Amino acid sequence: MKWQFFLLTGILIAVVLAAGCTDEETPVNTLGVTNSPLPGQNLVTIGDITGDGLAGGTINTITFTVGLVPGAKMIDMEKISIIYADTIKTETLKPVEGYRGDPARGEWGILYVTNELGNPNNRLEDKEQFTISIHPWAYLPANRMVTIVVRTPDGTPLTIRRFAPPTIIEKNNILINR
Repeated sequence: MKWQFFLLTGILIAVVLAAGCTDEETPVNTLGVTNSPLPGQNLVTIGDITGDGLAGGTINTITFTVGLVPGAKMIDMEKISIIYADTIKTETLKPVEGYRGDPARGEWGILYVTNELGNPNNRLEDKEQFTISIHPWAYLPANRMVTIVVRTPDGTPLTIRRFAPPTIIEKNNILINR
């Protein structure tokens, strides 16, 4: 009878250990979403947030991609507002004329749309992704934190907080999420 108890105990231990060692795959984030949406939020960032500027100097243009939170309604990008804030200055950026194109200082613009549905318009729908560029009046030096707020007509605003890298290069500086 004693050996049966040890056999049963050994089998139970083996089953418990094997249960934690399965080959289940973890879900892959196919959208590339880099932040978790807050309750009521209808926009998320997708991929890296990058900045261009003067090598060894400052970042003057920041680019990021946004998409809808699954289940969110369409957003008219002509009705959003974008606010830039660093440790020195806060400013509300104006859209470029027609909402699409490279922004001048103090402006934001839609650079391009991925997975665009139907005719070109300024509505963010379903699986579309809008790549937005901002060009604030303030320049972002190395290691400084920046906050970018994208306010939509409804819902919780999308707030992006990043730090400029320690060394600024001319193109594609990845802003760091600390």
